[in-house]
Amino acid sequence: MPALAFDTLKAAETLTAAGIDTAHAKAITGMVHDAMVDTVATKADIAALGTELKAEIAAVKWVLGFIAAMVLLMAGRMFGAF
Repeated sequence: MPALAFDTLKAAETLTAAGIDTAHAKAITGMVHDAMVDTVATKADIAALGTELKAEIAAVKWVLGFIAAMVLLMAGRMFGAF
């Protein structure tokens, strides 16, 4: 469960102070909290994706380097350089 800075008690109290009855205020606050937990990315989520992306970029660079070397080798053989 991500660590989110959402004070459900304060939110429910704010809704109650605005004229919404306590049961509805608690229900609304709970729904908002649940929606945030399911959809908001935390710093840790983003850091994990960054690490994964860096690894994938490194793999792509390696493959592209290998392909470039093979193309140069094939071109050299075609034109008698190697």
